[in-house]
Amino acid sequence: MIRQVIIIGSHIQALGLARQAKRTGIRVILFTEERCSVARFSRAVRKTVFFRSMDELGRALKPYEDTDTLLFPTADQYVEYLAEHDEALKRHFTLGIPAPEVVALFADKRKAYQFADACGIPHPKSCYPATLEDVVRIAGEVSYPVVIKPAVMYSFRWMFGKKAFRCDSPEELIRKCREISKRIPISSVIIQEFLSGGAKTLYSFGAFVVDGEPKAWIMANRIRQNPMDFGNSTTFAVTCHIPAIETAARDILKRTNYTGLAEVEYMYDAQAGCYKFMEINTRAWKWHSLSMGLGFGFLSEMLHYLNGESGDFRPTDKQMAWTDRLTDLTIILKETLKGRMNPFKALHTCCRPTVRAVWSWQDPLPGIMYLLLSPILYFQRKKH
Repeated sequence: MIRQVIIIGSHIQALGLARQAKRTGIRVILFTEERCSVARFSRAVRKTVFFRSMDELGRALKPYEDTDTLLFPTADQYVEYLAEHDEALKRHFTLGIPAPEVVALFADKRKAYQFADACGIPHPKSCYPATLEDVVRIAGEVSYPVVIKPAVMYSFRWMFGKKAFRCDSPEELIRKCREISKRIPISSVIIQEFLSGGAKTLYSFGAFVVDGEPKAWIMANRIRQNPMDFGNSTTFAVTCHIPAIETAARDILKRTNYTGLAEVEYMYDAQAGCYKFMEINTRAWKWHSLSMGLGFGFLSEMLHYLNGESGDFRPTDKQMAWTDRLTDLTIILKETLKGRMNPFKALHTCCRPTVRAVWSWQDPLPGIMYLLLSPILYFQRKKH
């Protein structure tokens, strides 16, 4: 019987999860590295524990060892930590992540795309260099533009401040790979075809899954992100239903006997005329609280399942949007100034029922602190 959840992480993902747990009557403790996390100001959070390293996280968890406590991560590095210590942690906690082998499969995009190849799942054409000599060979074989992206995302973004690099010529590809190789092995990146169309062609199937079967799900079109070219996070998403994506996502989840929360990401390739698999996030994603506007919560559904209770999810065609309003307005302004977005059309998308990422009349302090802390949060993100 789950009576308490420890959310490991911070900011918007953790805030949404904490509010969902509180709705189900579950006590919430937040473990975070971020003093400026807006989630710590939520009335849904009973206690906040700060840590500075993974070793310190392990020690901080010791006093809370209880199999009635669910550990739930909000970021890839925390998923990786829980998966690496799966056997030891499961003796003392209930873990809210997929099996370690599933985490390993989707944490490394090389493995994920090779799995997709073996299953005949469409995905962007990808090359996997082992050396700079491989890069030179690949540079003469691929069609441009291409992108250089990491096999493991979070460490790359911290190191380079970007999710991916676009290259428009062989010379640019070779030069950029040489620069990257000075800091990380070139075998840790992927050279991949660039899919045009931008954020409006990004789609996600978000689900709580048990033994490969989705128990609760939403499909969303993530039409704005920050930054718009290779987004680190969604700023505006709207519900949609595309049967081809649902069928494809369910197939991947079934093949891997997936259990946990999953965001299966796709991008539409206009040239190929199909939706191509991009990745699976094995933890809560930023817009997961869109579920709360549809009458349920992804973490709530997991808690109901673990406690043997019936959940709140009911399939619906209700149109709903989700937004991180402060960041989204910044993106609209930036794209308007670059001449790449019509601000009136962009703002018109907001004229529908919308779940706010932070603001809640029932829990107002996180929204107030988000505004006050926004300058600090901005420079923290720029730094990383």
